[in-house]
Amino acid sequence: MGYIALYRKYRPNTFDSIIGQENVTKILKNQIKNGKISHAYLFSGTRGTGKTSAAKVFARAINCLNPQDGEPCNECSVCKGILDGSITDVIEMDAASNNSVENIRQIRQEVVYATVDVKYRVYIIDEVHMLTTSAFNALLKTLEEPPENVVFILATTEQHKIPITILSRCLKFEFNRISEENLYKRIKYVLECENVKYEDEACKYIASLADGAARDALSILDRCISETEDVLKYKDVENIVGAIDRDIIKNVADSILDYNYLKALEFIDEIIKKGKDLRQFTFELTSEFLDRMVNEKENLNRLCYIIDELSSLDNELKSTTRKEIVLKACIVKLCNQVSTSVQGNESSLDNIYIQKIEKLEKQVANLQDYIKNNKIKVEQANAISNNTEKEPVIEKPIVNNKTKEENLVEFPNTEELKKAIIEKGKIKVYSALAGAKVYIDDAIKIITKNNFAYNILKSDDSIDTIAQVLYEKYKINKNIILELKGENEESISKIEKILKDNNIEYTNLD
Repeated sequence: MGYIALYRKYRPNTFDSIIGQENVTKILKNQIKNGKISHAYLFSGTRGTGKTSAAKVFARAINCLNPQDGEPCNECSVCKGILDGSITDVIEMDAASNNSVENIRQIRQEVVYATVDVKYRVYIIDEVHMLTTSAFNALLKTLEEPPENVVFILATTEQHKIPITILSRCLKFEFNRISEENLYKRIKYVLECENVKYEDEACKYIASLADGAARDALSILDRCISETEDVLKYKDVENIVGAIDRDIIKNVADSILDYNYLKALEFIDEIIKKGKDLRQFTFELTSEFLDRMVNEKENLNRLCYIIDELSSLDNELKSTTRKEIVLKACIVKLCNQVSTSVQGNESSLDNIYIQKIEKLEKQVANLQDYIKNNKIKVEQANAISNNTEKEPVIEKPIVNNKTKEENLVEFPNTEELKKAIIEKGKIKVYSALAGAKVYIDDAIKIITKNNFAYNILKSDDSIDTIAQVLYEKYKINKNIILELKGENEESISKIEKILKDNNIEYTNLD
């Protein structure tokens, strides 16, 4: 006989050799030992988790002439006959290619006959969700009341596609995705049986690539062994499966978190030139962000947002023929968009503004720590925010002898005012107001020494925003006066004097 693929050669022959499904195999063994065999079973779960293998083991175990603790002996004539296919009372049918009503009618005609060599006639219908509606209807009555010597085992990867009338007549078992640890142990076992030397790192990497499926793990291993000369090495596995260099994955992740889409696109171009699979790249990039979310425990909102976008990207890459364009568009979007938890609504921002927001957030946090450490009373601010009728109570004036504002009373809730503005999504107003001072008297006076900030604040939209927040939060309805102080003011005064001396009319020197 020719070469046998590893996943076929090492297919489990007993319940105990089925890895990671103890919750299923224990119940099945107990049923066999106690003689309580149901007429219909449904095995559901993702690919490569042992559904069909368990069905074949079960078929042998219930017919075995010498069962051992619920396991088939695999040595008697019945077990050997089922294994080599010479016993025709164990029928395995692929519903993907035999899904018509005629195929099911043939089963209905067969079940009335007695078995020849075994106690139970077993029908294993793989991918049963592929049956047509008519086929399901034809199966329904037979499945509900089959002859005593007939057992149906239905296997599926998509249980939700099976009619509820079929589900209600079956004993259901869920097969779990196999853990990387169990896959790692299985890979090592196969390598030792095949007398192949290996690196532990290579086994762990193959286990992670299998994504919970033992069949996928052995298929990857099969390919790697055939292309390995002496020792199965981690680097060799990377080259064989076309994996992306971990350093590139980390660099792309860093670039996205730094909002640097140009750098991220450079790394992606490098991946494309090497002919790497872009869906595999998306999978590994998503895994990188998941690891960071678990380990770093910072920027959780943004990390969740990025992971959600990358998950949607994977679905898009399945159906598009222009994978490169779709991938790059998503990366640019991630580098230029802030999640709703940060800005209040989904709108694009320039890279510079995003970086300024992060710096301002840190400054706000530092100011909050300063207030707490110096034990400044915050009860007054809470009273103001809860008061819907009166204007805020003002503390004693804060005197600054070094400026011209020495007789002004500083507004005690400036930081709350700024936070309320950023909650409305007014990032520019918040940025401009960050370095300004706010005073309250007969009017609200805002003084800034930054000409750029002054130009932003003086717009009608900015004034309206500040006035709206003051009224909504503190019921303050006063005029707002904006002043530019410091070096800019002195420069404007000099220019104003020169224009007046030369009898030149002017409107706005800002």
